[in-house]
Amino acid sequence: MKGLFVTATGTGAGKTTVATALARALRADGISVAALKPIETGVDPVAADARALADASGDPALADDPRWYRAAAPLSPYAAELDGAPPLQLDSLLATLCEHARARFVLVEGAGGLLVPLDRDHTIADLAVSLHLPLIVVAPDRLGVLSDALTTCEAAARRGLTVGALVLNRTTPEPDVSTRSNARILAERLPRIPIVLHGYGATDVDPALRALAR
Repeated sequence: MKGLFVTATGTGAGKTTVATALARALRADGISVAALKPIETGVDPVAADARALADASGDPALADDPRWYRAAAPLSPYAAELDGAPPLQLDSLLATLCEHARARFVLVEGAGGLLVPLDRDHTIADLAVSLHLPLIVVAPDRLGVLSDALTTCEAAARRGLTVGALVLNRTTPEPDVSTRSNARILAERLPRIPIVLHGYGATDVDPALRALAR
């Protein structure tokens, strides 16, 4: 399987914004892309993130595979299970992802942050490990991102996951003062990981992200 796994420092970081922009950029480069959201909660009734990714891939049907995990409550899959939703079947999910990945570059978007619980024993990180894909970590470029980003990258490294890029995503039109130094500090602390800036409302992506698909 060739592709990238898009995760984040937490909910609301902008994974879908970055992943859809990257999918469109890769298609413009002539690369056949399947951008997938295998796990989505808060689906009432439409899996909006999965739909946006599928549309960016040029294949709306990618969002509609009935084997994907969907839950109405905006919770982690394990919390949704405790709240009465069906449990997530990780093996079935992995098999479905492999089917969609044939002959295409895949962008797999996780749910929430890297350690979101899928069930009692597994997290989003376990899904990424099973897929053997490098990570794109999306982090909101705002006050507090330093600890969140460093913690996520450390958790990834401890699990043998490669972080291909850390994307600092502007989630508001008016940045706070921390954005003057966030990228510099993270580059100092994470010298082997490219730090990429993604502007508020940007529809294109940095060439460093496109290069990860080569």
